[in-house]
Amino acid sequence: MKVLFITSWYPTKNNPNFGIFVKEHAKAIQTTDVELVVLAVVSERSNSFFGINIRNYQDDSGFRMVEILISSRFRDLIYHFIPLQNRIAYHFFNKQIAQEFNPDIVHSNVVFPAGMIGDFISKKLRKPHIITEHWSKIAGILQKPYLSELTRNTYRNAVRILPVSEFLKNNIMKLFPEFKSEKFQIVPNVINSQTFTYKKKKPNAEELRFCAIATWATKKVPDKKPELFIRALAQIQQKTEKKITLNMIGGGDRVDELKKLCDQQPYKIEFLGYQTKEEIASILQNSDFFVHASTIETFGVVLVEAMMTGTPVICSNVAALPELINETNGVLCDNTVESWVEGIEKALNLKFNTEEIAEKVKNEYSLESVGKKIYSVYKELIFK
Repeated sequence: MKVLFITSWYPTKNNPNFGIFVKEHAKAIQTTDVELVVLAVVSERSNSFFGINIRNYQDDSGFRMVEILISSRFRDLIYHFIPLQNRIAYHFFNKQIAQEFNPDIVHSNVVFPAGMIGDFISKKLRKPHIITEHWSKIAGILQKPYLSELTRNTYRNAVRILPVSEFLKNNIMKLFPEFKSEKFQIVPNVINSQTFTYKKKKPNAEELRFCAIATWATKKVPDKKPELFIRALAQIQQKTEKKITLNMIGGGDRVDELKKLCDQQPYKIEFLGYQTKEEIASILQNSDFFVHASTIETFGVVLVEAMMTGTPVICSNVAALPELINETNGVLCDNTVESWVEGIEKALNLKFNTEEIAEKVKNEYSLESVGKKIYSVYKELIFK
């Protein structure tokens, strides 16, 4: 079975963390009985008027990778000009791939713009089209007349849509009530079980160690609310004799503002900045709890990464997060300081089986597990 895997979100030299969860899906498919070619059409902002750089190579995971990097000072215009991206992608598909690779399935990632490119190429090839959906902003694109119609047609033409959570599936079905449930199959994100490994917790009689990970960015509508657990932990510090430590991983333009808030708190808070996945895994292994305050999550990769190390999670009771968290692996909180204080106190009084937490998520979200889920969709379409 041959699969053409199309994405516009993919790690590049200039942005090594961009769409890394999409690459993990490609790696998951590579664990199955599939010949895979990844076609990445990535637009980046640059000082040049317009340029295209092609890389055709064997990825270290074993699949063939064709990267089309479009660089331009007009990046946003190009990113939204789907006919141009279609022409570029199809041209280089024919030039770099088609002579020796005739896919049975076209599998795109995220409806805009990769799904639209995949829809175009699948029609040209007369092959079934599948879309894996990670995106939480579908409603926004439906407000733009031209892109709205493209989105509707792309979803309508796809034989399967694979949202990463039940929450995202329900959101799409609300926006497109004409779609039947049978069109969808939930396939979660992949967590690297080779990096995020279990390590037995060693309780510290004198310290409580918390960890948080995000891009701490200023937005009109904030999607991360770290001030909730920062203030809640201050109240917890007043009630416990243990010293509280909070490690904040990640960057963003809100870091200076958060540091000022943290300077006012009666416990130790460290901003660690960017960390590699290996470094994050080590920090989580040595944390007692992972905290995550959010307003929207279509999946929750960082939560599962934490749990795969055996670290219980305290997080917001929003979007897809209740699909992941229950009293065996953590505590859900409403987005108020009061609820977060209650949630942290509850977590401190629960006895978590950390090894069991790690084992359950490893079985559900490993490369092999997610690969089998995707492969079952392929087999259904090809061998029905």
